Amino acid sequence: MKGKPERDHIAERKLWSISSETAAVPLSLVLFLLWTAATYLLEGRIGLLRQPTLIGRWIYVVVANILIGTVAAAWVLRSLLNSRLVTLDQLGFRPLGRTLFAVVMAAVVGFGIFLLQKPVSLESVVLLNAFAQVLQTSIAEVLVCWVVVGTSVEALIRGKSRVISLLVPILATDLLFGIYHFSHSAPFNQLHVAFFLMIPGLATSLIYFLGRDVYATILFHNYLGMTGVMRSVELSFLQHPLYLIYILTFISVTGLVGIHIFLLVKGNSRDKTKRTA
Repeated sequence: MKGKPERDHIAERKLWSISSETAAVPLSLVLFLLWTAATYLLEGRIGLLRQPTLIGRWIYVVVANILIGTVAAAWVLRSLLNSRLVTLDQLGFRPLGRTLFAVVMAAVVGFGIFLLQKPVSLESVVLLNAFAQVLQTSIAEVLVCWVVVGTSVEALIRGKSRVISLLVPILATDLLFGIYHFSHSAPFNQLHVAFFLMIPGLATSLIYFLGRDVYATILFHNYLGMTGVMRSVELSFLQHPLYLIYILTFISVTGLVGIHIFLLVKGNSRDKTKRTA
């Protein structure tokens, strides 16, 4: 007869599980649609990028990128892990040493590409403000488009040839990344801009699916997005310290680290229970 701890674990696993690979993709797409809709309602519809306000920025980032793009994404990822459809390494949450090496490499390459794009300013405060503002969105973009949707697609086509297993998730995530930009403020919601942004999206896909590190992918992706944002807002807005934006960025990064710890603890607890069952 099963003991109470084991019964509780089984009940929890059912709550957090996805029944099959075919169910993982629709669930990940629901998350994508909710996140995109929230982005449109709180950012694109009111042109927040062009007419930024701190209150508007806080509401948009907290609701769209933290509650949906991070917390809700963690729930989907937990379900994928609990169903044995993916592993932490496959999601890109790797050991500390490997992550530090990947982050340094991503910083060097990403910043180099950023400089090649001839940014409108290299003032330290402008760079800090642009980096902090873009990072709030980059975290959610990578988690939703690449980590959640990308690995769900991988689980669906598991067993196919290596080329198909790599190519299909890359193209799927890049396409969704382009579609997502129609929910943003101008100029990012324009057709030619959305298509153009699929080029850096493709680069991010390669970094994620070949490198398999969430933190490095986010950092690399963030540098690719800084130039466009710097050219789309009034430079004067970025030329003085934005302390409330820094706080919001800190909360966003804390949320990312928090879901990593959450997934790691839950994964270790699941493996321990499995060994003692």
